[in-house]
Amino acid sequence: MSKRDGPGVTVATIMLGVVTLLAGGVAAGVVLAPDRVPQSVRSPEAVATAPVSSQAFDDMRRVKVTPQVAQDTPLSLAGSGRVTASSCVPGGVIESGSSPVTIDDRPVLALATSIPLWRDLAPGAEGDDVRALQAELARIGFPVRADGEYGDATKTAVARLFEEAGAAEPSDDLPAASVLWLPAPSVAVAECGAPLGTVAGDESFMTVAGGLSSLQLADSVRDGAPGARVVRYGELTAPVGEGGVVTDPTFLEEVQRGPELEAWQRSEGSEPVTLEYVLAEPLDVAVVPPGALFALSGSSGCVVGDGSPRPVTVVSSSLGQTLVTFDGAAPSVVDLTPQQGQSSCA
Repeated sequence: MSKRDGPGVTVATIMLGVVTLLAGGVAAGVVLAPDRVPQSVRSPEAVATAPVSSQAFDDMRRVKVTPQVAQDTPLSLAGSGRVTASSCVPGGVIESGSSPVTIDDRPVLALATSIPLWRDLAPGAEGDDVRALQAELARIGFPVRADGEYGDATKTAVARLFEEAGAAEPSDDLPAASVLWLPAPSVAVAECGAPLGTVAGDESFMTVAGGLSSLQLADSVRDGAPGARVVRYGELTAPVGEGGVVTDPTFLEEVQRGPELEAWQRSEGSEPVTLEYVLAEPLDVAVVPPGALFALSGSSGCVVGDGSPRPVTVVSSSLGQTLVTFDGAAPSVVDLTPQQGQSSCA
C-alpha cells in the first residue's frame, strides 16, 4: 500500500476542471461579444402598421326644435247644394285624395294643395294653382310632373280620383266646387258642421284640429362637418329652410304622429322635442388610429400611408378612432410610428 503525498485529488480531475473553465469562457465570450455585423447589411426592422377601413359619416347631432301648432281651422265647401253623403265624424281623420262629402250626388275631393284651388281647372289650364295640384297628385302616388300645365297625366289622375270616389261619370275637369281644401295631407276632425240634408255653404263643413304647422330649430351646430344638412325623424328627412324652419308636410305629419310631440303638448312645452341633424350627403371617410397622425394643425394633418406621406383632413374623432378624408383614394395601411415633430407631410 503506497502513501499519498497530498490531498485526494487526481491529475485527471484537475485537467477536467481546467477544460470546463476554458469552455465556459469561450461561451461567455460568444454571448457578450458585441455584434460586429455592419448596419448597412442588416435586415430592416418591420414598421408597425394598421389597416385603413372606410365608412359613411353623416355627422349626426341631436338638436332641439320648437313646434309651431296651428289653431283649429273651420273648412267650408266652395259650392252650393245639399249634403247627400258625409263621412265626417268628430275625432276621425280625413286624408287628402279621399272624398269625405257628396253634394247633390256629386263627390267632393279633399286635396291638401299648397295653394287653395280657387278656380275651375280643366285641360289646358296653366298656373301656380295647377302646379300645386300636380304636386299633391304626385305625393298621393300618381305619375304626374309638377310643370304647371294641366295635361294628359293630370287629367288621368283627376278622373281616377273621381272614379275611386264613386262618381257615376268621372270627369277629368276639376271644378272648384268639387274640392274641399285641406291644410295638411291628413287632418283630425274636431267638429262636423254640415250633417246630411243641410245646404252646403250655409256654414262650415267641418273644423279640423290644429296641427303641426312647422318646426323651428332652437339649436345651431357650430363645430360640425361642413355641408348642407337635413333633419331626420325615423326614416324620413326634410330640408331646413331659411331661419332654421322645417315645413315639409310629410315630415311634419310623421312628427305629429310620434310620442315626442304628444309629450311636448302634455308638458305644455317643458318637455323638449329633439330631432337628428345630419349631413344631406354623408361623407365617405377613412378610419385610422390617432397615433398614425402627425403634423396636425387644426383639421389638417398627415399620415404615412402605404409607405408614403399623405395629407388628410380630420373630420371627427371618438372611441380611439380618427375619421379622415384623403385627396384621392385612401391607402390600405398607415404607419403607427410616423416621424414626430414634423410640421408638414414633406
